Amino acid sequence: DCFVPDANLLGGEAAYERRAGFKGALRSFNATRPAIASMAVGMGRAALDESLRSAREHGLLGLPRVRDRLERMRRKLRAARLLCGRAAWLADERRPNMLEASMAKAVAPTAALEAAVLGMEILGEVGARGDCLVEKLFRDVKALDIVEGTGQIQRIVMARQLVDLP
Repeated sequence: DCFVPDANLLGGEAAYERRAGFKGALRSFNATRPAIASMAVGMGRAALDESLRSAREHGLLGLPRVRDRLERMRRKLRAARLLCGRAAWLADERRPNMLEASMAKAVAPTAALEAAVLGMEILGEVGARGDCLVEKLFRDVKALDIVEGTGQIQRIVMARQLVDLP
């Protein structure tokens, strides 16, 4: 029951009646979600690069288990990067991208977190010392799942779009 003067309403009083201010705020997510997703891809790539460097340095590339984890990291991050690129391209073209933005935001932080987890597995005790880049990425990437709406929220957005709900 807070009074807000018409001059302070997004879009004025008429917009308030149509909830246009709220809808405008939600539309802005379609531009920012691909950016957040891209940040996650970058963090995941850093985890992959550091894991590969460390595995090479410690002679672990001969182990099928290590190669499998590195390949899985690369594959999921590449798919996430492509989703981010599509969502961002649509935004740049001023075309509807709600579904693509939500897809990118749902997939990229998860792929980045998995890359950090697999990187920690590859690094073993070295990764848990507290001075390792992969450990820092492991801690930091979780925040990207929360920003701009969690993966669960993105799945709700995508499901509503699938069944033609507003």
